[in-house]
Amino acid sequence: MKKITGNTIVGFLFAAAAGITLYISNATLKSASAMGDPGPKMFPNAVCIAILILSVIIMVQSVFKSEKPFKGALSTPEGKQGCTRMILVLSDLALFLILWRYVPFLAAGVIFIFLLCMVFREKLLFSIIYSAAVTGALYFVFTILLKVNLNIC
Repeated sequence: MKKITGNTIVGFLFAAAAGITLYISNATLKSASAMGDPGPKMFPNAVCIAILILSVIIMVQSVFKSEKPFKGALSTPEGKQGCTRMILVLSDLALFLILWRYVPFLAAGVIFIFLLCMVFREKLLFSIIYSAAVTGALYFVFTILLKVNLNIC
């Protein structure tokens, strides 16, 4: 009997999460309302089905393919740096979501993208210009073209 590997466990967890989300989505969201309108269920269902399919593929591959032992993400300097960056990016995202509640999108977006540039060690001038340009472009597309209200404060 083959041992259960990390990919098998991860595949099972993602399949379970996608299955639960698919069930909740179908139980709580309403169906299409107008002719040709896919309704609010379509996107969550499509994503959940894709995750389910990919989870099954990972589990099947883990049965037929041998895995190298995992030494841990923190065993190498690159792994430590990657984990540190991941924590900083997630912290930056949390800060953005908190800021966006209290300040306009333009300010929160510029700070978010600027801090992302700093995490990935971009030059200061590039970071300032890039964060302002990307935030401005996002604001233009969503507010002017798509008529979405981005200011939730």
